[in-house]
Amino acid sequence: MKKLNLVILAAAFATSSFAETLYVNGKPVDQKIIDQAMSQFKKSSPMAAEQMNNPQFKKQLLQSVGMQQAILAEGNGQNLDKSPAYKEKLEEVKPMIYAQILQEKATSSEVSDADVKAKYEDMKKQATNQKQYNVSHILVKDKKTADDIEAQLKKGANFAELAKKYSIDPGSKVKGGELGWSDGSNYVPEFTNAIKTLQKGKYTTTPVKSQFGFHIIKLNDVKTGANTNIPEFDKMKDQIRQQLQSEKTRAFFDSLKNKYKVEVK
Repeated sequence: MKKLNLVILAAAFATSSFAETLYVNGKPVDQKIIDQAMSQFKKSSPMAAEQMNNPQFKKQLLQSVGMQQAILAEGNGQNLDKSPAYKEKLEEVKPMIYAQILQEKATSSEVSDADVKAKYEDMKKQATNQKQYNVSHILVKDKKTADDIEAQLKKGANFAELAKKYSIDPGSKVKGGELGWSDGSNYVPEFTNAIKTLQKGKYTTTPVKSQFGFHIIKLNDVKTGANTNIPEFDKMKDQIRQQLQSEKTRAFFDSLKNKYKVEVK
């Protein structure tokens, strides 16, 4: 079933400009089949059409559409739609078919330009109020080394010098552990959570463990409203529209979950 789905998705790229080149059993494939497939795929991958300039790619997609029709013809010829196996498989995929239809109904109304603009303005406002942290860290493999560094810091050792000596993070090591400014979203959760507990100029007195090792983290500075370099609206609107559409889909399935009390006990 998974392989068949991949064939269907690949077929969706085909367009009318080369539909006449595709034949199955000597007969041209109905243009509606190709158009429908293309429409379905574009909903899931808006960037897909860019690959249509590649002639080889077009040929492969046409072959995918042709194979889909060949499989359909063979199955019909064997009356598979009347077999117990077909009915069993149909029951297996019925939830997925229902999900697609229900999703299309729930999101049939287009996201308005006003909604997209409002979301953009909200993003700008959030960016203006977003806290930014300037941090340094010393990353080591084991807790024993981290505890030793903590002890040296308590005796007045210089953080940057210890980072240059001990840190195994090659990117920040040469800069005395400096990582620069960030809102914390690009760090692992343990690291970000630790940053938010620190006061300016202070460092973590207990090593912070993450998938990379043990960190001693220092908060050099903090500021608000620095992350205002959001791209212009015209460069963001398509992405925002897709995001809002996804939010509508997620809200619909969340409502189903609550309506039918889906829970694991």
